[in-house]
Amino acid sequence: MADFDEASQAFLAWLRHTGAEINPKIKLEDLRHRDAGRGVVAIQDIAEHELLFRIPRSAILSVENSLLSSEIPASTFNALGPWLSLILVMLYENLNGSSSNWSSYFSVLPSEFNTLMFWTKDELAELQASAVVDKIGKESADEMFLEQLVPVIIEISEVFFAGDTRAKQKAEEMRSPANLELMHKMGSLIMAYAFDIESSTPPKNVDEDGYASEEEDEALPKGMVPLADMLNADADQCNARLFYQDRYLDMKALKPIKAGEEVFNDYGPLPRSDLLRRYGYITDNYAQYDVVEIQMDLVADLATAAGIWSTERVEYLDEQEILDSGYDITVSEPFTLQESLSPELIILVETLLLPVEEFDRIKQKGKLPKPEKITGAGAKLLHKIVQTRIAQYATSLEEDSRVLHADSTVGGVTSKSKDRRFAMARAVRSAEKKLLRQAEEALAELTARGGGALKRQRDVDGDVEMGGTGKKQRA
Repeated sequence: MADFDEASQAFLAWLRHTGAEINPKIKLEDLRHRDAGRGVVAIQDIAEHELLFRIPRSAILSVENSLLSSEIPASTFNALGPWLSLILVMLYENLNGSSSNWSSYFSVLPSEFNTLMFWTKDELAELQASAVVDKIGKESADEMFLEQLVPVIIEISEVFFAGDTRAKQKAEEMRSPANLELMHKMGSLIMAYAFDIESSTPPKNVDEDGYASEEEDEALPKGMVPLADMLNADADQCNARLFYQDRYLDMKALKPIKAGEEVFNDYGPLPRSDLLRRYGYITDNYAQYDVVEIQMDLVADLATAAGIWSTERVEYLDEQEILDSGYDITVSEPFTLQESLSPELIILVETLLLPVEEFDRIKQKGKLPKPEKITGAGAKLLHKIVQTRIAQYATSLEEDSRVLHADSTVGGVTSKSKDRRFAMARAVRSAEKKLLRQAEEALAELTARGGGALKRQRDVDGDVEMGGTGKKQRA
């Protein structure tokens, strides 16, 4: 406890030394009793729009602020891209220990992680057929580190390990499993804590809620914003937001916050599967964003078996930006196909089922079937697709439900318990099965009616996340 608090106080002292302004009405508090690590809590009433803290841009742990950026060519960072560049900088600063300007900051960042990247095979197996397993990307990350990052470290070894007579040897040793693990930890810190560092006038398009797709965020510079990343997230209780100024980043209250209440940020509309993948925990407050993915490969296999797969039609759909690696079924309350079933999936199925003359006609006009109407044949194939997807899971929704009541403690942030990981996995896979069950029942009813019209409120869009569709992250 003493070491934990001492690290917090040393961090705050360092932060104030950088020129940060911290409202005396807030406190960095030990929330480990709630499995929430550190958090920011109001100790006096805070008014709406009141400044909670102000962080100078110079205190951000970023490529721009690291000494490494003045020692190696900008072209090196440009070639690596935002993610690998920040990993390189964080490795450099972390390995410099107390010599780093951010040593006090590193002391309050986690050194152990509960994200899927660090789960064992038996723990990941509890997620069963969840598509999130394919989005972890540990093997591809290892390949990227070995093929892109390590060669750069070797090339700049005399700078990276300045003053060390074993610089070149140490650079070669970055290929070791222990150092690859360190790279994964730096990457996990970025995924869980980094912000997109924007100017006061954001150069990108965001939606009406202020969020951008993860794919779009990929191109933006990343930075670790001290104290801002200490805020825990809550989809329902979000009461603060980070605002970008010319010289500072300001965290302001979005609503009045009473003394004793925690200050919360928000990750945006992330499903619990992605919350687990990126941050290592789940909470029921994000259940409203849950999704289950129907893989394109599954659709292709069933369409081929039905004799309706057409390379020409698939290529046309690709030109129309309908093809994707997977299609989401999302939460709606009450559940309706028009709100939950991916319109792109409907278009894909209905296009494959079109008579030759009808396909030739819409292709000539550059059009697509309307997702507002599902034919009887389309409903039947979609029903078969959903049933096959359900069968990919090793247990049924009923079987999971019988053990879920024992998992009522799920919802904290950083437990290392295997039982807890199993419980979180069950919660994620059960939510996906529930969505599939709802879709199966709705499609069975639609099939019995011979198809029908859907009144759709959301538009077809191309918001694609790295490895999936329709997911967004904080901006």
